[in-house]
Amino acid sequence: MLMTLATAACWVSLLAPALAEERTMEADRQAIEAAVMDYFEGQGERSAERLNRAFHAETAQMVGVLSAEDGGTEIRSWAMRETIPRWSEGEPSTAERKGEILSMNIADGRLATVMFDSDGRFFDALTLAKIDGEWKIVQKVFIRQDQ
Repeated sequence: MLMTLATAACWVSLLAPALAEERTMEADRQAIEAAVMDYFEGQGERSAERLNRAFHAETAQMVGVLSAEDGGTEIRSWAMRETIPRWSEGEPSTAERKGEILSMNIADGRLATVMFDSDGRFFDALTLAKIDGEWKIVQKVFIRQDQ
């Protein structure tokens, strides 16, 4: 069966938006992964440049769900604008590190959540927002894996 030029044009007009959306979703996934890896590698490298590329440093927060001395749970929070300079001090780590994205969800092309295994030591729940066309981490919540 031969397809007429009009039929082919109709199919192209129907498929083009879906293909463009798929390309946008893939570009978003890659940009989110790059931001997460800038956070992870930037921390190991002690690179303020990579950390500032990953986080919306002026407003981002980090929250730790920690074991308290009394055996309970303690919640602590830090502003990333104060944390990034501390993470950038000293010599880069020479130890081999492994980070892995466990899951990624994107909502409306503007908000994403990533579950991240940080070197087998921490689980990070990262919230990213697309700000002026760039994906930035705006919230990091972590727990120790050994708790």
